Amino acid sequence: MGYLAAQGAILAIGIVIGLICSVIGLFFGHIILFDSIALGIVAGVCCNSFTPIHPALCIVIGIAVFLLLLWLQHTKIGFWVVGGLLTLIYAAVSGLLAYMISEHDPVWGWVIFGLVFLVVGALHLRARDKV
Repeated sequence: MGYLAAQGAILAIGIVIGLICSVIGLFFGHIILFDSIALGIVAGVCCNSFTPIHPALCIVIGIAVFLLLLWLQHTKIGFWVVGGLLTLIYAAVSGLLAYMISEHDPVWGWVIFGLVFLVVGALHLRARDKV
């Protein structure tokens, strides 16, 4: 019985690691698709949590947000607006997290902000060139 439980635990750990690697690969390989999926999920969850709208309609709203952002990021102006804002958001969240983890050292916050801004900006530009 213990062997069966251990195999189940190993399988579960493998699935979790696989999902984490898939999300990381999607982020670095297809950041435009990742942005659209993430914001579609956030829109659906916020719609369900903060409004009295039926959950089925919240799913439709999440899908609509996903499709709208995917379409917007394939236009010239939409790419710069959405990609630029999301690059700033990723950098700001990372910089704030570094600031809090480093016991409120502003140098760490600004350095991480700058590095993440450059990396995520480059990922957005590379993804735009692929499309």
